[in-house]
Amino acid sequence: MQSQDLPITHIFVRQDARKIDEAAVRGLMESIREVGIINPLRVRPARRHVEGIETDAYEVTAGAHRLRAARKLGMEAVPCIVADDDDLRAELAMIDENLMRAELSPALRAQQTARRKAIYEELHPGTGHGSPGVSRQVGDIRDRSDADRFTAETAGVTGRSERAIQRDAERGDKISERALQLVAGTHLDTGTFLDKIKSLGEREQEARVQRELAAPRKPVSPAPEPRNEIEAYEAWLTKVVRLFDQVPDEWRERARDHLFPDVPVMDRGRA
Repeated sequence: MQSQDLPITHIFVRQDARKIDEAAVRGLMESIREVGIINPLRVRPARRHVEGIETDAYEVTAGAHRLRAARKLGMEAVPCIVADDDDLRAELAMIDENLMRAELSPALRAQQTARRKAIYEELHPGTGHGSPGVSRQVGDIRDRSDADRFTAETAGVTGRSERAIQRDAERGDKISERALQLVAGTHLDTGTFLDKIKSLGEREQEARVQRELAAPRKPVSPAPEPRNEIEAYEAWLTKVVRLFDQVPDEWRERARDHLFPDVPVMDRGRA
């Protein structure tokens, strides 16, 4: 589809769009000043009030941050691709843009991935678990093409691994919407914590999150000086483990793939 320049006054953001990250907008403004908007916004036709009059307008399905940056720069028009998306496909486009953002937290990523899976399976009946020819194993594509499998299709769109997609979808499926909302943006918003609560019941998940958030955080006291080489090694190893726990999930998986290539995927958590 060819892009076309559309007036900013006639472009609106969806009501359910993710909150704008102003730091990301500032970075986009610098880029737009230098090279302009390289990737057009994706919009769909809509009816909106412009200067008090209902008229033909456009709704952003992908590119809300670019639109905000353009407005702040005083631009009058922005390049757009106009797609006649229905509600589900419009939401799917918005989710895809969110999932491509590196700063998306584990809780939000789980939430968005699970919603994308639900939309994808609604748009493509027969691709979900239990459908004929669909395997439950990542990497097994017997009787189906990669394009038909949710993990492969999502990995292709977002540039992330199938294993990471499967993990995020599982978290989003097993953890309640309320629990994910409570966790998002807090010190609990880590893959490690999400994996701890995903096996609990819905009420238990929310109660656990609320308890953890209400509990006073213990100050970290300085570790005593090691008395010998063994204690020095143990202290170093403890630091490495703690740092590894803070690394994004996908980086950890790549490290495990490199360190334990012959260990089955399901056993790598114990490696």
